[in-house]
Amino acid sequence: MPLNTFGIVPAVSEKVVDRAAARIVLLDPEDRILLQQIRPDEFEERTVWLTPGGGLAPRETYRQAALRELHEEVGQAGASLGPCIWVRKHEFAFRGATYRQRERFFIARTESTAIDSSRHDSIEAEIVLGYRWWKLDEIDGAANTVFAPRLIAKFLAPLIEGRIPDRPINVGV
Repeated sequence: MPLNTFGIVPAVSEKVVDRAAARIVLLDPEDRILLQQIRPDEFEERTVWLTPGGGLAPRETYRQAALRELHEEVGQAGASLGPCIWVRKHEFAFRGATYRQRERFFIARTESTAIDSSRHDSIEAEIVLGYRWWKLDEIDGAANTVFAPRLIAKFLAPLIEGRIPDRPINVGV
């Protein structure tokens, strides 16, 4: 049985959605990463902090989706989008369906820490509780805080040091 973002086994769902998604590891000039806090669903007890991003639209590439999500979710149309650095597959329950999601993470740099969430769709407006720029040591020291991917600090450290992988790294759940 698949675990949701928090490692909890959700109720079995008849509906399964296969979904491709693009996510963005957005770093500011101080090497902080932007994460969004997501409201828990009926099977989860705590919020989760994850990178901005979302599902691909029909005929959209992962890279096109990452650029669109930067603009729509956080108002960062001017960010410089780099290569795909991470990949991950996971399953989660959301609103009565089980999602099988394939994600590609792109690194991006921005000079601006301003966030504009005015372009959120109705679901994003409901589930995104807020945004925060996190330093690596803050993530490492955040006891009882759920991140997705879970080992984000481990995989973020080399990026901050300027070590971009030649091929995307599987970051797990």
